[in-house]
Amino acid sequence: MKITQIDRCNVYTCISGLMPPFQLVVYFYNADGLLIDAGSANILKEASLILKNETIKMVALTHVHEDHTGMAHWLQKEKNIPIYIHKNSINEASQNSNIPLYRRVVWGNRRGFHAQPIPEVLQTDHYIFDVYDAPGHHPYHIVLHEKNMGWLFTGDLFVSIRQLVAFKDENITDTIVSLQKLLSLDFDMVFCGHSGVHKNGKEKMKKKLEYFMDIQSKVKALKEKGFSIEEIDTKLFSKKNLWTIVSGGEWSSRNIVKTVY
Repeated sequence: MKITQIDRCNVYTCISGLMPPFQLVVYFYNADGLLIDAGSANILKEASLILKNETIKMVALTHVHEDHTGMAHWLQKEKNIPIYIHKNSINEASQNSNIPLYRRVVWGNRRGFHAQPIPEVLQTDHYIFDVYDAPGHHPYHIVLHEKNMGWLFTGDLFVSIRQLVAFKDENITDTIVSLQKLLSLDFDMVFCGHSGVHKNGKEKMKKKLEYFMDIQSKVKALKEKGFSIEEIDTKLFSKKNLWTIVSGGEWSSRNIVKTVY
């Protein structure tokens, strides 16, 4: 596991999974004792050697997916600290995850843990984080904003500008609304769960919004001409992504099209 530091925030980087394509990068963050996201279960053996000696006073989870909550059970047992998540994800978080084989290979099964509803504000010794609902990638996704530092911790809301596939639970129309709302905040640096730290993050988020709005416009124009979701998907995304094949369709460009159709 690699560790870098920005002000009082430790940036943790790990590789989760066995080998490509069943291998992805995971980022999570320790901002002055507030751990933002908890990685995947498959990195626990490596990450626990470092995290057990780190000062972690509480955990904030951006959403309940197993690549952001995988070490939460261990953290709670090891550190005896509060873990916060969106109130509507508390029940799911309390149960062991039940996920397809490809996700077990990449991320691993998450053990259940006891979570509390995330408050509107989380405060450490040196930072104040405002918590905002940001549905899109997941219905109960949140982000954390440290306005004095110009930081935005975005979980899986951003990841990249040109998104070619969406998860089965994802709703791109909701993502557009969330991006529009968050772009009104004062920030520059984006802390992502899979692509790391972006120093010009606000500009990149603007470009992602423009990208999705362009797709939305094209989809609606083709819909008015009578094209189906499948036909539009073929027109706009002619080359199928490897993750669509690996995931059996859980990740697909069709999921983008159908949620702006």
